[in-house]
Amino acid sequence: MTPKVSVHIVTYNHARFIRQTLDSVLTQDFDAPLEICIGDDASTDGTAEILREYSLRYPDRVRAVLRERNMGPGPNAVDILNKCTGEYIAFLEGDDYWTTSNKLKLQAEYLDRNPGCSLVHHAVEHIAWPSGAILGKAPAPLFRFQRPDPKLLSMTNYIQTCSVMFRRSALPKLDEGYLALRIGDWPLFVLLAQNGWVGYIDKVMAHYRIHSANSWNNRAPDYKLRAMESMANYLLGRVDEHSKRYWRSTLLALAFKDLGLAVQSLSAPNAMQKLFRFIKLSFEFKQPFWVVTSLWPYYRANVRRGFA
Repeated sequence: MTPKVSVHIVTYNHARFIRQTLDSVLTQDFDAPLEICIGDDASTDGTAEILREYSLRYPDRVRAVLRERNMGPGPNAVDILNKCTGEYIAFLEGDDYWTTSNKLKLQAEYLDRNPGCSLVHHAVEHIAWPSGAILGKAPAPLFRFQRPDPKLLSMTNYIQTCSVMFRRSALPKLDEGYLALRIGDWPLFVLLAQNGWVGYIDKVMAHYRIHSANSWNNRAPDYKLRAMESMANYLLGRVDEHSKRYWRSTLLALAFKDLGLAVQSLSAPNAMQKLFRFIKLSFEFKQPFWVVTSLWPYYRANVRRGFA
């Protein structure tokens, strides 16, 4: 029987967390067929052994792919995505967990009622590990509504991965260009939003753990900048005309940030190179570079938060 929902989980060295992650799925009050597709990217801390245990205990629900060699987060995620067979796909990562037993039911019913919606997300609490202290709630109030303009998703990724459920039929083909990106969730949400509107349920139904192994937070500014530039250039060639202007503004804001980093480095040749690049992009995109105020919303929402 075709599952109503596939739960997509990717994990790497999450032995401390993965039991709570899986239990939060297996205890869902959800009567429709459900499958859990997990990709472990050659963990070295015992995560694979825990997944074997759950696969034996729940053979009809848990499908674990235990890799012998590390693929990297992108290829691992896409491979598991291709193995999902449900009408809807829900995302969860191996160090996060769901906090309400009716999360899947509420989101599946939402998509059933709204055939034009391609993706629905909900509120998430950020918690510190190991203390468990609540650090905040996402998304920010500005983004807690349905059917947002694509402009907002070009300014910042306000959608938490562990809160997402989407239609598998809205999933685009993820090509080699996508696999080469260093950011996977944000561009995927943008592409899904090209095939329908974004829904929202204003209820906290998941916890996102903040800990020392969170990969993005530990990256250097230059790494983040190049990753975001690559993503924006990739999307610029794949979104509709209405959305292209927003991603051009994002690229200009990133170029402005690049210029700022060059100035801080006190390297005059590097700063001049970045300045000319910023001016060149401005003319190419037909956005006057001297009106920097028009880029400020993108700089503040996308660049400054991305480099926090």
